Formats: sequence, structure tokens, C-alpha cells
Amino acid sequence: MRSRKEFCAAELGSPSTPRSCEKPTEIREVMRLNRLLTDGGLWAVGLLVIVGLFPNPCASLAAQQITSSAEEPKPPTTPATAAHEQAPPARRTARVPILVYHHVSQSDPEGSSALRRLTVTADVFAQQMQYLQDNGYHVITFSDLADYFDHGTELPTLPVIISFDDGWETQFEYALPSLEKYHYPATFFVVTNYIGRPGFISWPQLQTLLTDGMRIGSHTRSHPRLAKIKDPEKLWDQIYNSKTILETQLKTSVEEFAYPYGSYNPKAAAAVKQAGYRAGRGCCSGISHTSSDIFTLKAIMVPNDMEKFIEYIGAGGVRTAGTEHSAGPPQPGAR
Repeated sequence: MRSRKEFCAAELGSPSTPRSCEKPTEIREVMRLNRLLTDGGLWAVGLLVIVGLFPNPCASLAAQQITSSAEEPKPPTTPATAAHEQAPPARRTARVPILVYHHVSQSDPEGSSALRRLTVTADVFAQQMQYLQDNGYHVITFSDLADYFDHGTELPTLPVIISFDDGWETQFEYALPSLEKYHYPATFFVVTNYIGRPGFISWPQLQTLLTDGMRIGSHTRSHPRLAKIKDPEKLWDQIYNSKTILETQLKTSVEEFAYPYGSYNPKAAAAVKQAGYRAGRGCCSGISHTSSDIFTLKAIMVPNDMEKFIEYIGAGGVRTAGTEHSAGPPQPGAR
């Protein structure tokens, strides 16, 4: 019978490895491998080697996936308060008469019925401004109304907006004194192609208006009916380029726009918004506004009559002087 040392030497194929016999577990594993080889189980040995080198390859891959996933940036989680702040502004409403003046004359208006309807005498204008003062009205600007719609900035009681269209020189001569008397900020919508021409406000006069606290808005470059313009480039020229001309010459921001004849369509209103204006004013359809109307605001064509003026700006069912003024475009040299 062989000794343990001889058995080990025979099994391991070398008499010089007695230390291996001191580890029965390892010996048994080697014996098992030899038997597997003898039985033609080479594939099993390969599997055991793989298992020995990689006890759990799937665990390693999963760990890599977890690590990679942890390192990838994730979209920020928006807190409930931030989501609320970024939500569209609440729909707000306001009753604000927006007064529209064209010609202001020293004497009773003459000429066509359309021209007479667009003219208020200096005396009647002064009475109307006095009425606003005596009856608690507060004159605000289009920016004030936009701030209310956009941010909820509080409006004063009985707010009213005063505006002038076309840039006639008579507005500067006969309306400005009353505006200065009551410190009313009005917006003058001017046609840029007509500035400085006979009968129209000049650039120095526009600077004086700004110095006196008035606002300057755009009334396009040449006073077309915007709803009839099909070419997007021509529409953009009338709306955007008139703004840049005014801002370049006057060194001030121009944030208000008025549609000639009160004529607009969705494309024109969208262009006004895209051009960077804060408000767009239509014409002659009421005094109630919502936040969705900021680029198509309603207005009142002011009559040369105190009783009608009071009726138009009253709290009841408002009447207006018409849906849009039907006179032709301003003619240079006409007064």
C-alpha cells in the first residue's frame, strides 16, 4: 500500500510537491479536474476557469450600468412653486377707456363728414381733460396696462388712456397745453414717413413731447391697411422698421403700436408682438379688455361733443363713434 507521500507524488506527477499534500481540499480539486480531463470533459474545465475568474460577470455589468446611470445628468426637478411662477399669467380683465384723437383745431371742424368726425376743437379737448380731472379719472399709459395684464400690477381707480393718431402738428399746438396743465401722459402714434412734412409733427417736436412726459408709438411707415398686406416682408417693414426708425432717431424705446384704420388680422397682431411691442391698439369698439387683448386693444374715437364723450367713457353699455375711421390716409400738407 502506497504512503500518502507516494500517493501525492503519483497523482500530481512530481515527487517534489509534498506541500500540496498538506492541503487535502486542493488535492481533491486537482483529482476532480484530472478525472474530467480523462473523461473528455474539457468544456467543463473551461467553464470552471471562467467561473473562477469571473464569479458573477452579470453583477459586474450591472454595477457598471448603475455607475454609468448615476453619472448621467438628470433634468432638474421643478419645485411646485417654480412651476407655478412659470405658468402662463392668469387671465385678467380691465375696463379702461382708450381715447383716440386725430385733428385738434382752433375752430369748429369743416370739410367732409369723415374729417369732421376726426376733429375735436381745442376748447372741447380742454373741457374733456377737465372732466377727467374733476371726476376722479387717472390717466395711465399702455405700459401700465401691459404691466397689469402681465404681472398683476395694480391699476388706479377709473383708469383712462389718452392717445393721438397720425402725428398731426395740431396735436402738438392745441392739445399739448392741456396735457401739460394736468400732467397727463399721452401716447402719440406717428407715421414715420410723414414726420417733418408740412402739417405733421417734426423730430424736434417729438423730442419736446418726450421731455414733457409723453410717449411716442408707431403708426407704421406709410399708414396702410395692414389686414390687406399679403407680403410678409412688407408687413414687417411697416411694423418693425417704423419702430427702429423711431428708436434710432429719438434714442428711446418704442413699445406701443396703433393699427391704421383699426385694421388688423392675426398675422398683423402676431407681427406686432414679434417686433417687440408691448401693446397694440385697434380702434373704436369698447372699453373692456382682457389679457389676451393686449395686442388688439379696443378704443374710443373721441367726439367733438361733451355729452357724447361722457356717455362713451361711462360704465354703461359703451357706444362708440364707429367701428373704424373711414377717412383716407393722412395727406401731407392737410391740416
